Amino acid sequence: MAKKKNIVIANFPRFSGEIWLPYLWASAKTYYEQLGTRVNEWNWVPCHADIYSSEYIDDIKRIMREAKPDIFAISLYVWNYRLAYEVAEWVKEEFPECIIVSGGPHQYFKHDINWFKDHPYLDASLPGDCYGEKCFLEMLDNYDDETKLIDWDLVTDIVYPSKGKNIKSSRKKMSHGDKKQFDYDWSALHRQFTELSQFIEFQKKIFPDSLLLGVIETTRGCPYGCTYCDWGGGTATTVIKKSIDNVKLDIDAVSQFNLTFLYFADANFGIFGDRDIEIIEYLVKRKKETGQFFKIGYGGFAKTANRLEAIRDILRIDFNNSMSLTKELKLSLQTLDEDILENIDRKNIDLDKQLVVFKPLARDKQMPVYVEMIMGLPGMNLDIYHHELNVLGSHNLSVQWFEWILLPETPAYAYDYRRKFDIKTIIKNKGWAAEETDSNREVVVGGTDFSTDDYLRMLLSNSLYHLLIQGGFYNKTIDHIRNTTDLGHGDLIRHIYDDFFRGSEYEKEVNQRWATILSDPDEPCMFKVAGENVYGGWYFVGLAYTDQRFVEDLINWLTTNYDIPKSVINQDADMTINSGNFGKIRWNGLSRISYKKSGGFQSNNISSIVGLFINHIDTNSVFQGKKKFLGLIGDN
Repeated sequence: MAKKKNIVIANFPRFSGEIWLPYLWASAKTYYEQLGTRVNEWNWVPCHADIYSSEYIDDIKRIMREAKPDIFAISLYVWNYRLAYEVAEWVKEEFPECIIVSGGPHQYFKHDINWFKDHPYLDASLPGDCYGEKCFLEMLDNYDDETKLIDWDLVTDIVYPSKGKNIKSSRKKMSHGDKKQFDYDWSALHRQFTELSQFIEFQKKIFPDSLLLGVIETTRGCPYGCTYCDWGGGTATTVIKKSIDNVKLDIDAVSQFNLTFLYFADANFGIFGDRDIEIIEYLVKRKKETGQFFKIGYGGFAKTANRLEAIRDILRIDFNNSMSLTKELKLSLQTLDEDILENIDRKNIDLDKQLVVFKPLARDKQMPVYVEMIMGLPGMNLDIYHHELNVLGSHNLSVQWFEWILLPETPAYAYDYRRKFDIKTIIKNKGWAAEETDSNREVVVGGTDFSTDDYLRMLLSNSLYHLLIQGGFYNKTIDHIRNTTDLGHGDLIRHIYDDFFRGSEYEKEVNQRWATILSDPDEPCMFKVAGENVYGGWYFVGLAYTDQRFVEDLINWLTTNYDIPKSVINQDADMTINSGNFGKIRWNGLSRISYKKSGGFQSNNISSIVGLFINHIDTNSVFQGKKKFLGLIGDN
């Protein structure tokens, strides 16, 4: 019997302390074992390399050397593409006849004719919105043992280099109709349970303290075409689903893996109503039966008004059983502006309709409601930014902003789209909001209606909002302003920025740093506070904790401009935690004030303060001490 050929799939992790189960490997192997014609000829090498991040390159090479791959497939993401390139180039040198194929969302060949010239070790690439299982099936079945080549015109949707290294596309295409008919009803986690269990044994042997994370997929595709979005299986496609029986088999498997976290990789969970409610109910049941402690997260919920009740019921089940890590109820809006929504081809569910459905649940569970927004979408400007803060504040909604990472597989990456909205980006090689080795992302920082300076202003305004509105810094003072004026959240933030911060020495330092951030790809979006780096979205949080002069100047300015009573200011000053009183206890008459802040941090530094702030951002008392009459109650 001929020796088996080796197929190796690599999806390197962001950190070796957080390791994902090899879901692509399990799915591709299951699909091939069902439909492949040469099943006995191929050895699916275990994904041991998937536990190693970039600092373990020698271990990765050792595993590859032992595997002797005939086909090597790499999944490219913003956090691992550099490592994947390095390994792929080394594999091609070590095993020249090995066929190397790339996939995933961090590929530029749709917009860059030099893709294969820049990456000569790649033999082919699959678009991120295509089905990898089908690609593996056709590659393995059409592999020529004598020439060790593949006729790429027999592999659906793949691209490959011509003799001149230009990009050629396979004549075989998968239409939207073909995707709708894709054979998707099988349970990869159940079918590959033994092999996945062996992967976990290896992971725990090498990195016993690492966290294990898993993916479960009950649907594929998304009917919406948001221009900023890249989703596995493609956007603007029919959503296909697994049967409830096969989803339950997957749940049975993951309920025995001792996961730390399980991610529902559905773009629109809840879109199938009762079916999806049954899925979450079954997961709760199996988690309890097996005594597992993992938490869950969601890729996205259904975005149609007629599924709001189903989403509410899913969340109620989640909250009742502490299934997810979240302690807030999230509304995904991205923006409230109709022109921006048209620019990004997104349809939101009306905010008022969402609040009618979700507010009662939030009140019942005593959870704050927050909104996710994306910074820098086409059509955004400073007026819209501040107006949206006013509107959301009027509903007592908290806001969480995300930078817009321009992904190469999205419609927004296309040249015509970028030119239409004058999209300006900067490349970041070492992270954006934190230092992150080997991470690459292209972040939008300017557009037709806002400059890079406007972007900085919005970013810093976010941190003012975090400090004063969400975190409750000098909350009695801020409440007094809100109760005695008609200012919304956005108006107040705008006034503070324009009339207090602008022109200050702090702004000058920030502007100098911003120029470096814009020009140097290796500099994350971080600013110096008390000698430490702080992400711009938390800049004022760090400043308020460490710089008493800044606090005094700000409070004096607020007092002068809004006629704050001295008694209000004194109460806030008395209760506020800062670098001078942190960790201490003091008496104030018959009351004892503890500045220890239970559930917080161990060390007196900016990173720890910001971490505490993020964890408690909606408690509205992040920087406040605890006051106890006669000191009869414990400090924690």
